[in-house]
Amino acid sequence: MMFSSDLDGTLIYSHRSLSRGQQDVPVRNIERYNGREITFMTEKAIALLKELSEEMMFVPVTTRTVEQYNRISLFWEEIRPAYAITCNGGVVLKDGEVDLYWQDHISAKIDRSTISVEDVKRRIEETSDESWLESIRVVDRFFVYLIIKPELAPVERLDDYSEWATKHGWVFSLQGRRVYFIPTFINKWDAVRYLAIKEGKKTVFTAGDSHLDVCLIEQSQFGLIPRHGEAAANYGHLGLTQKEGILAAEEIIETMLSKRLESDFNLR
Repeated sequence: MMFSSDLDGTLIYSHRSLSRGQQDVPVRNIERYNGREITFMTEKAIALLKELSEEMMFVPVTTRTVEQYNRISLFWEEIRPAYAITCNGGVVLKDGEVDLYWQDHISAKIDRSTISVEDVKRRIEETSDESWLESIRVVDRFFVYLIIKPELAPVERLDDYSEWATKHGWVFSLQGRRVYFIPTFINKWDAVRYLAIKEGKKTVFTAGDSHLDVCLIEQSQFGLIPRHGEAAANYGHLGLTQKEGILAAEEIIETMLSKRLESDFNLR
């Protein structure tokens, strides 16, 4: 049995999202960057995740880069997943080292692609301006994301980007101040399925909040979307939490533990 979950906005929460749905509960910082506290989990969620990781295979799956993932101290000091998936499925880590088979698999797909990250970056540079676009960032050869000022970004331009991306086999995802352009062959579910097959896990549970996580929820045996997530509006029928914000993480993990017990009972 395997639980593969998105991190930001699903299991871990930033300062900005910390207050949504939060009650008077103990919260712990689990990531620092440049001396600042970045992300948090409740003490209860940490304890539940420890329990879950002892009872089933836990695989974090994130759009973060390897460097950004490695900033999360919880996964080095207390809970040490054998595997992690970063770069939205572009990189699989085993005990902190890059899985070379998966790396070659993704590299071959990139080499065959008709649109590169350079093409996407060039398209954005030619059609945007500094009034709403703060920066363009390229993550290796995997994908491109923008840091924008959402309140100033022209809706027509974002719609045009979405249509252009779809036409060329890329996924467009607007997540607050970030806009992602990712080729469809780099996705979280394919990487999760690779690990499930590799490790002989026939039952996979998942969770995620964004449109980039929908493939996880749709393809797994059971999945949950946090009620506050961007995917909740159009894909809530796939499974929603009752709680919002940082407390949703507790509900997600508790539900996965309950599902594990149900599966064990049904196998008897």
